[in-house]
Amino acid sequence: MGTIKLKKGEEKRIKSGHLWIFNNEIEKISDLKENGEMVEVLDFKGNFVARGYYNKHSLISVRVLSKDKDRGIDKNFLKEKIQKGFEYRKEIYPQLSSYRVIYSEGDLLPGLIVDKYGNFLSVQILTLGMEKLKPSIMEALEEIFQPDGIILKNDTPYREMEGLKKEVQFVKGNFDKPVIIEGGSLKFYVDLIKGQKTGFFFDQRENRNLVTTFSKNSKVLDCFCYSGGFALAAASGGAKEVLGVDESESAIKLAQENAKLNNFSNLTFQKQEVFNFLRKLNHANEKFDLIILDPPAFVKSKEKLKEGIKGYKEINLQATKLLNTGGILISCSCSYQLSKEEFLNMIKSAAADSGKLFRIVKELSQAPDHPILLSMPETQYLKGVVLEVL
Repeated sequence: MGTIKLKKGEEKRIKSGHLWIFNNEIEKISDLKENGEMVEVLDFKGNFVARGYYNKHSLISVRVLSKDKDRGIDKNFLKEKIQKGFEYRKEIYPQLSSYRVIYSEGDLLPGLIVDKYGNFLSVQILTLGMEKLKPSIMEALEEIFQPDGIILKNDTPYREMEGLKKEVQFVKGNFDKPVIIEGGSLKFYVDLIKGQKTGFFFDQRENRNLVTTFSKNSKVLDCFCYSGGFALAAASGGAKEVLGVDESESAIKLAQENAKLNNFSNLTFQKQEVFNFLRKLNHANEKFDLIILDPPAFVKSKEKLKEGIKGYKEINLQATKLLNTGGILISCSCSYQLSKEEFLNMIKSAAADSGKLFRIVKELSQAPDHPILLSMPETQYLKGVVLEVL
């Protein structure tokens, strides 16, 4: 096993619970046979700090898996971590059968995502180190869940940053038909093959529930609606009229099917480019009582931060102009490179430019099946706010 010797003092952050080691924190690399292999991390004096996997092509050189010197990283290790994650989800969601079972660093398994859709599993392996552990991961999942199907949804661009190819693999089962999952009183078709991410956004579960409290007798606009999660939540809360828009035709079709599945007739979904559509609505002097903004990540790297903030501000500015007095804006960002402070400053700037006065009703984050490490703020990627026009 190779060793990574850290520069003096760089072990402190790892000992405090962070799981990433960057290239500029490394003093020396020894006995490394191949990229992606397990390594022992040592402090400057040669004392054991942690065990993890190394990738010379990644900005994050080492991702930590264990601080137990005597514990190997094998199938049993992975099975214990996955089982622990599963038990936690059953505890917080005793009535549900669909949720995120493993959330990468949040479950101390950096580079691994496991979502459970009833008796089906959708898995993403994001890093080279986890890719090398794939056979053991698959065995562990089979032993714990005995699922009807497992799909490897490895079509994320993050894999390319690790030197891995994007691909979708069917490990087990038949995926010819969309899976139906329950989310509270609602049901959703989930396309595990062509759907975004692993198929559904569990991270917004509590925020979708929140929408129902603001939607009674409201005219609602759901932007970047994907499969209609927020739109359906608004309809279930008693909205009088709901419009969902997304630039993906397949997403719109899925949203329409979900409306039929739940017997809602007051929902309309349109294929639209959201930026231009919001401007057109303002030009036509349209008004809404509730607007939801849940865009894809506009900031995918630190280099794109300024450009991304500009995009977020533009959609928020256009949305604020469309709100009636007493109207509600629910605005979110899933860009982890965008800090909570930067997000709120962007919202303040958009609100100020709109000429309207707002108050913060509630600040939002990701659902608890996406646990946030106190020692690792990077695990909190979803930021949101509920604003009311005064």
